[in-house]
Amino acid sequence: MLPDGDLGFSPVEEVSRLHAGEPLVNISAPTTVTDANERLTNVKGDMLRIKLTLERGSADTFGLDVLRSPGDEERTRLFYDAPAGQLGVDRMRSGNNSSAEPNLGVQKGGPLALSNGTLTLGVFVDRSVIKAYANSHKSITTRAYPFRQDSLGLRLFGDGSVVKSMTVWKMGSMTD
Repeated sequence: MLPDGDLGFSPVEEVSRLHAGEPLVNISAPTTVTDANERLTNVKGDMLRIKLTLERGSADTFGLDVLRSPGDEERTRLFYDAPAGQLGVDRMRSGNNSSAEPNLGVQKGGPLALSNGTLTLGVFVDRSVIKAYANSHKSITTRAYPFRQDSLGLRLFGDGSVVKSMTVWKMGSMTD
């Protein structure tokens, strides 16, 4: 339970035991989305944990692309729609290398208020599973089956938003 009486969502702390080494990226001071993306250029993987805090600023829509190809042909987009006050996932470019889920699209997870103008995401990418926790109030889970072998990148979006902090770890397997 959160202080406001709402049910909270967050991953268990023990998940940090699965971090494989030091962070791949560690941004601890406010920076632009452009500067943060430069630091993310060489980060690749389909087993990642991302902790991210974004300040909305003047952006209407902002967030994080995962399993992104270098030319943006494929990506799975976790976004916050500020005018609607909702967290969502856009799988229109996720690829669909699976017959299990033929109808990809955009899903929203219901109302979510920003916390002092910020969105804090805890994201896990575990091969085809993508799980995001937002402001400890919402979680969203989806799957992505990219066709491309190089759909392993990360990229932030949202002109006018500010990256307050971001840490990315490569994750090990729970079964190793």
